Amino acid sequence: MKTVLMFLASAVVLTIAAASTPGLTITAGLSSALSRALEATRVNSHTGRNPIGADYVISKIDASIVKAFRTAWIHSGGGTSPHEGVVLILRMADGTYFGKDLGSSNEYKRFTFQWHPATIGIVHTHPNTSDPKPHDEDLNVADKYSVPVFTITRAGMYVYDPTTRRIDRVLGGLDWLDASKFSKTMFARGNANSHPAENR
Repeated sequence: MKTVLMFLASAVVLTIAAASTPGLTITAGLSSALSRALEATRVNSHTGRNPIGADYVISKIDASIVKAFRTAWIHSGGGTSPHEGVVLILRMADGTYFGKDLGSSNEYKRFTFQWHPATIGIVHTHPNTSDPKPHDEDLNVADKYSVPVFTITRAGMYVYDPTTRRIDRVLGGLDWLDASKFSKTMFARGNANSHPAENR
């Protein structure tokens, strides 16, 4: 626990952007709303921050989390805006899962937000004019924080999984806006929609 608090107390800033690609900026630090997150971290301490697999996260996506995806998609103008929407999938202290929509920012193809230690997955929009798959710094964030990073786009939902170091298509088109599609999806490793992450 001391290590977790030391990590949270240090101000770590990741800037994730490339000239032609969308990205995220994560700021890790203590905040007034951190007590619930710390409790959730204690509940999840058995993971030891080992990477959380995409299959696990996908299995937790329900109608309430999809509702947060829809809100993030609206923030991005349905992919027409260079402003991204972000959702953190959180494991709460009571064992439930929650999709926290982080609103919108005026940042160009990036989003700055407070890291939440109960995060098991990061979901963000990519503009329609950008590659729909996670890439570059999306992959770095997933590896650093040991959580899958998902993109939601008009071309589908994609994920980079730090446990396999692969990029996969989860669902095609806008199927990620339908919660029932997740319960029917069996995320298959090594399928035709899988790609090794470059430079990994």
